[in-house]
Amino acid sequence: MTKIFIDGREVEADPKQPLVHALHKEGEDVPTYCYHPGLSPVGSCRICQVEVKQGDMPARVVVACRTPVSEGMQVFANSPKAHEVRRECLEFLLKNHPLDCPICDKAGECDLQDFSFNEGQSFSRTVEPRRKLDKRKSLGDVILLDEERCILCSRCVRFMEEVPKTPQLTVSGLAARSTISTFMDRPLTGNYQGNLADVCPVGALTLKSFRFQARVWNLKPTASTCGECSRGCSVIHEVLRSDELKRTRPRENQQVNGWWMCDTGRFAIDKHELEGRLTGAHLHGNHGLKATKTEEALELASNMLALHGPPVIVASPWLTQEEGTLLVELAQSLGTKAHFFSPAANGLADDLLHTGDPAPNRRGLTELGLEPIESEALLESLMEAKSALLVGERIIDLIGEDQLQTLPAALRLIICDLKSVSAPALNACFGIHSCVERRGTWINVDGQRGRISMCRPAPAGTLELENLLRSLTSGTRAPASA
Repeated sequence: MTKIFIDGREVEADPKQPLVHALHKEGEDVPTYCYHPGLSPVGSCRICQVEVKQGDMPARVVVACRTPVSEGMQVFANSPKAHEVRRECLEFLLKNHPLDCPICDKAGECDLQDFSFNEGQSFSRTVEPRRKLDKRKSLGDVILLDEERCILCSRCVRFMEEVPKTPQLTVSGLAARSTISTFMDRPLTGNYQGNLADVCPVGALTLKSFRFQARVWNLKPTASTCGECSRGCSVIHEVLRSDELKRTRPRENQQVNGWWMCDTGRFAIDKHELEGRLTGAHLHGNHGLKATKTEEALELASNMLALHGPPVIVASPWLTQEEGTLLVELAQSLGTKAHFFSPAANGLADDLLHTGDPAPNRRGLTELGLEPIESEALLESLMEAKSALLVGERIIDLIGEDQLQTLPAALRLIICDLKSVSAPALNACFGIHSCVERRGTWINVDGQRGRISMCRPAPAGTLELENLLRSLTSGTRAPASA
């Protein structure tokens, strides 16, 4: 580590990181637009300037994102000269930037808006009209560009070049005519386009799916883990007024996903917003499934599993470690083994984040002793079994509704999922919480533990799977001998 002085305080700085990294680490609110810790520094916006003195040389103003730290360096982040040059750069950036903060989709989380307020840049000295550019330019299925709001920080260009390594953006034109555009005006492609909206410090690049859907100050953010592949990226789920999941963004985790996430996980919101969610407990009657008391359904399910055994027990790969432990205990009490459904690879694997394996807790469930079972082997087991328990969200979708409908009516089938299925074998079903409505732990492909968090309350009447498994275990366990 290198010792430097920031506003008179001696601190230790990483010599492999630029000066701005040390400033931010020490809590100095030095503004940045073009700088991003996950991208190469270019120093184009000049907004991160600070005053630096080295040895006997006179103090000078430098851009902190391109300046390496050196032993004994004296940095004045809040000197009058530093604030003066920042305000000058800010005034230049605001020369053509539209004054439409109230209708901008980035309002409330815009760096330019925040730094303008902090630096007191509340008016313009120019009277010339602002330049007119395209306001709603589509860059493909994911991103919309507002050229007038763009400050040409080039973060988006560098992201496509350096992270997914599929360069598709460039700064075209000269001087005041410069704009961000795609090569040959072709639409953007790839599974990481959503990150462009994250790296954009202003409201120039926005997500089409989130545009005008909510004001960010009405969103409740919750740290959690993505469940769309076995990578288990750290994410932030944002819920509108404790009800509807509106946006998922990456959360920095250098051991797992860095600063990024793929679009498959980002836009999986529809999988959590199912219509007609299954709630409570239902038993098969003369006219199909009928809602009943949870205690009554649990008693019947316990008796079916105990009397018509050994049952086939299969879990969804979305089960947490805590739920998987309880399922193993249940299987042991019934004298059988627990399995988890092993879905086929989805063909989305890449060299960056996506593993192509849609099972988020494959490694964790395997470590607990659950054996993987694939579709064909599972259907053969269900055809021969007398009773079966299918547990966890998406278990119906994984096996397939059509396949479940072919099971013999003599099978005593019990399902715990977010929805039900019309199958002759179904005797009881329970509506459970999804992975955005419960807490637990997943273990990713590399052995990293990721916590999933309850970011919104579950629909009324849905049941906690952990409590269901405990109740089934206590109902099937033989009483201790006297």
